[in-house]
Amino acid sequence: VRKIELAGARLADLSIDDLLADLRGVTKRASIAAMEGAEVHADWLASGATTPVDPRVSRPLSRAAAVPASVYIRAVRRRTALVAAMDERLASVDVLALPTTPITAPTIVSMTGDEALCDKAEGLLLRNTQVANQFDLCAISLPMPGMARPAGLMLVARHGYDHRLLRIAAEIEALLKARRV
Repeated sequence: VRKIELAGARLADLSIDDLLADLRGVTKRASIAAMEGAEVHADWLASGATTPVDPRVSRPLSRAAAVPASVYIRAVRRRTALVAAMDERLASVDVLALPTTPITAPTIVSMTGDEALCDKAEGLLLRNTQVANQFDLCAISLPMPGMARPAGLMLVARHGYDHRLLRIAAEIEALLKARRV
């Protein structure tokens, strides 16, 4: 980020924590994606048929299938309002920059047999990218060369600003590859 600032970008702190907390509260019983996925897969979920689906996927879908339609409808309505609020919040910036993931992905072997560690890692690995998904934003992840561990810089922009985001990302990617600083 310092390299980007030295190249002329103006940095500003922008808090979106309240919007994230609001959506987290609305989707506490089940995510909108899980509720919609449960509907798509309702037949095999209801039949109890064995399917070659990882239990880490089938269990949340099964739980979401039991959520009343009224909860889903309220969640979608609230998400619509939150998407508008996020769009308004981001109107003052070109992009939001954050790490693609807050941790380096652990190996599968290191998580085998440790459900709590697996849940924690999954939550962290999905946390930042879900912001773009849940708030209907566009995003791109750029590799950050020269880091001790693999890392990505995620740039997020308002819905419909894909071309602008890609232009900014190309400039930042070239800057990150440069040997200055």
